[in-house]
Amino acid sequence: MVYAFLLLILSIKAYGTAQIPDILIYKGDTLSMFECPLDYFPNKGLIHPKRLFGGSGCFYTACYRNYIATWTIEKDKLYLLSIRNACYPTDMKYVNASYNSGADTLGTEYANLETLFPDRFENGRVLADWVNSKIISPKGKILYYFNDGFMSIFEKELEFKIENGTLIQIQEFDNSKTRISKYTQDPELIKEFLKNNIDYSNLPKQDKPIRVMVSIFGSTENGKIDKVKIIRGFNEAFDKEAERVVKSIPQWDVFYRHGEITRGPAWMIPVIFEWDTKK
Repeated sequence: MVYAFLLLILSIKAYGTAQIPDILIYKGDTLSMFECPLDYFPNKGLIHPKRLFGGSGCFYTACYRNYIATWTIEKDKLYLLSIRNACYPTDMKYVNASYNSGADTLGTEYANLETLFPDRFENGRVLADWVNSKIISPKGKILYYFNDGFMSIFEKELEFKIENGTLIQIQEFDNSKTRISKYTQDPELIKEFLKNNIDYSNLPKQDKPIRVMVSIFGSTENGKIDKVKIIRGFNEAFDKEAERVVKSIPQWDVFYRHGEITRGPAWMIPVIFEWDTKK
């Protein structure tokens, strides 16, 4: 019997934790935003819990910025409606920032927009004329959850192109061709596949187990693994076989973002060759 043991590790990027989004109100719909326009405000020192709320904020990994802003697009202009302190509990859907580090450190629940933005404040809102970016708003079912920033993949995306606070263009992207492999959903299937498909015919027998670490970086639109890298090898023969058998895993994950195929998270698979109980 041949044994292949797997350690499957998702790569870590950007924020390291999925983030609670800002909110966008557009034509009566309440949407999530995979963008934080306050990040681009010229006065960086203003966007801080002490300046916004008069408190030191709280440690909350799912909302690194310590606030949740609500925006609206009206007559093709982007406006800031409110900045809510993320340290306060809420029953809003998908906005569960509720870690309380002590009432004396939190400050107010809402920022005073008129005080913070005196030159831009009018009729209870702030014209966001500093914003020059593409704001992504997810739509439909979530197809793959990434525990990282705003990386999760949804069926569709709305892209709002904003220039100097003015809406220039709206595009919709279809990510519905995203497919999640049964192998990545159940690592035992990968273990079984490798165990049954490693070819030992060209490998010299060893007196101890051999481990080759292989990283998978992505697949084609048909789910065929097309890019791997040996992270830690043994020799040419074993490395070549480890690469071959990993690339032969059928129907790997396929990810689409902004309507185009994209790389998903890297997987690292240690393949261990062992002969002790081979029949």
